[in-house]
Amino acid sequence: MSIITRSVAANRVVASLLIVCFLLAGCQASKQNTGTAAGAMLGGVAGMFFGKGAGKVLAIGIGALAGGFIGNQIGSYLDEQDRLALQQESAKALAKSDDGETVKWENPDTEAKAEITVVKTETIQREIPIVRQKEVQKPGKLVLIGEPYEILTDSNVRFGPSTEYGVAEVLPKGSVLLAVGQVEGKNWILVNQNRQAIGYIHASLIGKKGTLAAQEAAKEEVTAKQEVAQIEATMAPALDLDSLPDDMQMAQAVRPAVDLDEMVASYPDDETTDDLVAEKVEVEAPARTVKMKVTTPKGEEETTVVVSKGTDGAWEIL
Repeated sequence: MSIITRSVAANRVVASLLIVCFLLAGCQASKQNTGTAAGAMLGGVAGMFFGKGAGKVLAIGIGALAGGFIGNQIGSYLDEQDRLALQQESAKALAKSDDGETVKWENPDTEAKAEITVVKTETIQREIPIVRQKEVQKPGKLVLIGEPYEILTDSNVRFGPSTEYGVAEVLPKGSVLLAVGQVEGKNWILVNQNRQAIGYIHASLIGKKGTLAAQEAAKEEVTAKQEVAQIEATMAPALDLDSLPDDMQMAQAVRPAVDLDEMVASYPDDETTDDLVAEKVEVEAPARTVKMKVTTPKGEEETTVVVSKGTDGAWEIL
């Protein structure tokens, strides 16, 4: 019997609750009385229906974020275009804004406006769910990375964070995989491939996606101006989400925090999961407190939430 099992009954209950929420949302009285938590759930469901593939998860996350901010009466007064614009501004603010910086948005046609402020950024201790192969050693505490990394030279992936452990596999230069986090106090990084931790790579053998291109650019004999332009372009390349594996496509998403049971339920219940272990791991991760004030001709609402990075780099609402 596989240790990774699908919680069918639980999923049906959740689905039924979401359907009920949608039916209730059709009544004006329900719109006015729905709380912030319900707003977050409805926002997530709306994204679920409009997205596809990796985009579906991204839509669910951003929808849940905006819903969590504007789940009360003010949210019911925003039209679909205003909601979408507000979702996009929320995601951008989390990704790019400095502490204390306020991003302002306004639609002159509907007179709806919003102020999104990143109040503070801090480091917190939290637990995150991971799935690993049985032979891979459970990590101690991790310093979260949650970004696509690439192999800088043909490298051994080991079962544990030391050369004393056996080689799980050898990855060629240029391979892209998800760096989950660095083992605290050690120069070893736990890496994911196909939604499971496959082992550890020494930090000197792996770098952020784009590092190889930057190194090649630095070798070329170009003018100083051209060299700066090339390095800037390659050090921060635009991520083509569709070109990345499924477990690396959420680096720019925002979503509710992932629950271990939900993660387990997303895996097939068959022989392919017999050698997998699902568990929680302690990590040190960045967190941001974000405040949003939304104003419409019918009123004003202000909400504050805390979000933290997940294993794949997505911001998760705590």
